[in-house]
Amino acid sequence: MESLSQLFYLHGIGYEYTKYTGEHVVFSDATRSAALSCCGVDVTDHAQIAHLNISLDAKKWLQIVPECSLVCAEQPAVKVRIDKRMLGQQCTVSCAQLDLPSITHQLADLQCSGDYLFNGVIYLELIFPLPLLPIGYHDAHISIADLTSETQLWVTPKYSFQVTDNKQSGLSIQLYSLKNNAGLGIGDFADLLALTEQAASHKLDYILLNPLHLLFSEQPERASPYSPNNRALLNPLYISIDLCDDSINNPHISDYLQNRNARDFKKQIQQSQYINYSAVSEFKYAAFNLLYQHFCMHGSEYRKQCFSDFCKQHGATLATLKVTDDDFAYYLQWQAYVQLKLCQTTAREQGMSIGLINDLAVGCAGDGSEFLNQQSLFTDSAYVGAPPDPWAEHGQNWGLPALNPIKLSDNNFSYYRALIRANMESVGGLRIDHVMAIRRLWWCFEHQQQQDGCYVYYPFEHLLAVLTIESHLNQCIVIGEDLGVVPPEVKAALADKAIFSNGLFYFEKDFHGEFLAAQSFAAQSLLMVANHDVPPFFGWWQGLDLTLKLEYQLVDEQQLIQLRADRDIEKQRLLRFLSGCAAHTLLMDSAASDVYQALTLGLAAAPARLFTIQLDDLDEQTLPVNIPGTDQEYPNWRRVLTHSSEQILTCHSALLSAINSIRTN
Repeated sequence: MESLSQLFYLHGIGYEYTKYTGEHVVFSDATRSAALSCCGVDVTDHAQIAHLNISLDAKKWLQIVPECSLVCAEQPAVKVRIDKRMLGQQCTVSCAQLDLPSITHQLADLQCSGDYLFNGVIYLELIFPLPLLPIGYHDAHISIADLTSETQLWVTPKYSFQVTDNKQSGLSIQLYSLKNNAGLGIGDFADLLALTEQAASHKLDYILLNPLHLLFSEQPERASPYSPNNRALLNPLYISIDLCDDSINNPHISDYLQNRNARDFKKQIQQSQYINYSAVSEFKYAAFNLLYQHFCMHGSEYRKQCFSDFCKQHGATLATLKVTDDDFAYYLQWQAYVQLKLCQTTAREQGMSIGLINDLAVGCAGDGSEFLNQQSLFTDSAYVGAPPDPWAEHGQNWGLPALNPIKLSDNNFSYYRALIRANMESVGGLRIDHVMAIRRLWWCFEHQQQQDGCYVYYPFEHLLAVLTIESHLNQCIVIGEDLGVVPPEVKAALADKAIFSNGLFYFEKDFHGEFLAAQSFAAQSLLMVANHDVPPFFGWWQGLDLTLKLEYQLVDEQQLIQLRADRDIEKQRLLRFLSGCAAHTLLMDSAASDVYQALTLGLAAAPARLFTIQLDDLDEQTLPVNIPGTDQEYPNWRRVLTHSSEQILTCHSALLSAINSIRTN
């Protein structure tokens, strides 16, 4: 049993956690064994357990250096491990790709940072100083006497990339929900391009997007951006036909967009409050095919070379696509990439200090190309979820396959590095959904024919190093969505690396349930009133989200009465919060628009360097884009805005100007 307990620890299988109630929960050995079994370990095979314990612990000391070495950019050094009897030797480190001279030190002169006893032999860990090195990943060669080894130096900056210390303001949007200027029923990159110009004219600094990940073209109604097909690729439905060069002097696309079927389609789409993904997908993919055919026949040599360069640069990621026509799929990824990059370039040229902020979902679907291509890195039957909390007493199973923490390190974490790089490309910021995942994740799995779960820990230092290095290589700020139960070491580490936390006003309360004062929000944070998982403010203030729960049979009449009483208490607390911000005469029956304006102006004065206004709230939406815990019951990820972004921002120009004045003073 002692050997199994050691393997639990070495494999990252959690031992305990503190429940939201404050209760201390210890996982049973049976639960921990079930989690380990999900990683392909036979917990009854003592030989396998012994072998794994050696490979995950002692074996590391038998190697001069690990496959990748974390190196602090400010005080660079690599740790080498040797048999103590070799102290009389010298060590040489060379890094050919940096064109630096080799460095040699006597091992006896190096500082010792640790030791390990194995089979009667003492092994030492020594700190080998290096010269200043550029941030990034660099292959190095180490030699001691007749022993040689290779390692990849991960030169990690002290802080993640930063833009400015000034307070900044921005919008959060669901791109698909924007009123589409082309009348095709879904917001696209042309609408985003227009929004960047409009937002810049109101002196906003960024636009926080929903995940733009590739979904399922064969099953267009699978619309959740947080359960994607592939997180390293883009959703082609966001491609604007008008922005594509292959729509110019293309009679086939012109005829297609102007024929009777197109007019009928637009008329049908414009009358709906929700996106009909099947109809939109069918119409747009037919148009995309016409664009692609025109490119094949009439594309200039220059553009074809650009396409070839794109395919070469992104070859590894594109190869994960599971499609019948590679070239067509690659063409769509190219166009999506070009248009997203155009939006970011325009945002910066218009004066936005950050521009676009991308969003990375916590996982991928179990039948998507990302999972199928990297299946060896995932567990057999564990899924990502959340432990019991006030919103889900039995916990949550999100149905996203869990990564095996040991396999994740394969090939120097190449999978994770490529994923982060792909999502930082062509944007000014990246929000990491459920950032706790780089430290620990709640796994859901079956145990004795019942749902069970526990926390499993990941190689935190390495994943954090990837975020920090890539943020500099891509000049991209990082935001960690840390809502919910977050280990203290995660909050501390994110703060130490200057990664922004993500505060949601609805949830920021003291021990008495009162909303925290605006001055309580940390400077290194992104503050917002609401996000995609909670009701828009106008629906919240009017209690329409509660009525919606009854309508969709998520609660009964008795529960609704209690929820309304609880909401009245919350509204009173909000009014008390506002009374502390300024002299307000707002009451329980005050108009939602008056309360919202007071709230945004009050929060604008918070120290948080990033203050985000939800475009849904400016549009006075009452229906949520998503109701957690529902799938088919409610039309999640489909609700569109009522007005165009230009109308919305023009209508609220005075409010945006007031917010800007508060933030810049």
